[in-house]
Amino acid sequence: ATGEVTTLVDSLDADEAAQFDGPAGIAISPDGSALFVADFGNYKIRRVEVATGAVTTIAGSGEVGDADGVGNAAEFTEPVGLAISADGSALFVADSSNDKIRRVAVATGEVTTIAGSGTRGSTDGAGNAAQFANPTGIVISPDGSALF
Repeated sequence: ATGEVTTLVDSLDADEAAQFDGPAGIAISPDGSALFVADFGNYKIRRVEVATGAVTTIAGSGEVGDADGVGNAAEFTEPVGLAISADGSALFVADSSNDKIRRVAVATGEVTTIAGSGTRGSTDGAGNAAQFANPTGIVISPDGSALF
């Protein structure tokens, strides 16, 4: 490694087509070809191609909300933490202000809630019986069997 820093996407330039508003969480694909970004203030999950800097939205309408769905039919409220499965097929998102953990299928952009009722709290449980209070970080176990 040379220690050289390279800007892939500069969202401060008003002429840029893809602007970020508070990129909060980043995960890299297992093969290193793509970065995935939790775009906090735009309420989206974005993909950045490392080779070209091209940015695409995988999921999120850009409006504050709480909806499972595919692509721009899904809604987030301040996504923060991001983790990627070992095979690169799924992203796991700490959807902070919705108090939920969401799964995004990388290939399709399908978003599903896997844990959290949407009511702020600290109750253990499975699926929507669990409660979180503004989850901000998320990691996946090496074998993919658990999220923390």
